[in-house]
Amino acid sequence: MRKKLKNYAPAVKNAEFERKDYVIYHEFDSGQNIEFPKDDSFVLLLFESGSGTHRIDAADYAIKPRQVQMVSPGQVHHWQFGPDVKGKELIINRALTETFSSKLQYSFTQFIQHALLNLDVKTFKQLNSEFSAVKTELNSRAVFTELVDARCRLIALMVTLWAKNKFGDIIAYHSNPLSYKFHSLVERHYRTQKSVSFYANQLCVTSNYLGIICRKQFHMSALEMIQQRVLLEAKRLLHSSGMSIKEIAFHLGFKNLVYFSYFFRSKTTLTPSEYRDLMQHC
Repeated sequence: MRKKLKNYAPAVKNAEFERKDYVIYHEFDSGQNIEFPKDDSFVLLLFESGSGTHRIDAADYAIKPRQVQMVSPGQVHHWQFGPDVKGKELIINRALTETFSSKLQYSFTQFIQHALLNLDVKTFKQLNSEFSAVKTELNSRAVFTELVDARCRLIALMVTLWAKNKFGDIIAYHSNPLSYKFHSLVERHYRTQKSVSFYANQLCVTSNYLGIICRKQFHMSALEMIQQRVLLEAKRLLHSSGMSIKEIAFHLGFKNLVYFSYFFRSKTTLTPSEYRDLMQHC
């Protein structure tokens, strides 16, 4: 019998938000009940026990106890699990990961491409406890969405720290050192420098070449990378700071409030004030 999925979506009026399940929790025991969303989400599979293989893109991964496997949006996967498989599944929509700090967001999305991590007993117990805490919260009569979000951030942080402990920053750097350097430059200068040419000059490459690297590594243009970082900070400040919208605009390097509002609306379909009101009801 298929187990019921536990999920939540922010209770807001905007239809774009209403139709998305931001977090889904699911338990599986034989591979038959694992759910993979069709939308833009990350999937974390925490195996308590089991055997078999899980193919992600063109690579096969052996299932082991105390293992977390990670599937990024757009990846193709197929599993052949043994009868002893038992575990938990957490599906996190990309929209939620965009509320993570920039450093955590980048580290999480980079290390998740490593596909699997074998955990020690202590780390597995901690991660398993957090998965169960998400389940408990989602099963409550009145879901405290901020707590669910916080636990998802903690899980992402735990996965990232364990991956760094095992493999170090060298994974992200050696996957493409230029893209790593570009991301670091954007992190330092996004408030004052929003042109691709600035970053290309800093990296001693052409703007066109930088765009090619970004599309290959991040699946977006260099300009989109810069704008997404600005947008992420704008969302964070609108959601969690006491700054006025005008103060946020100047803080992010916009010359006037009108241009900031135009930029924000072009990326979200909402004005900054509408987004702030929306988040207050989530």
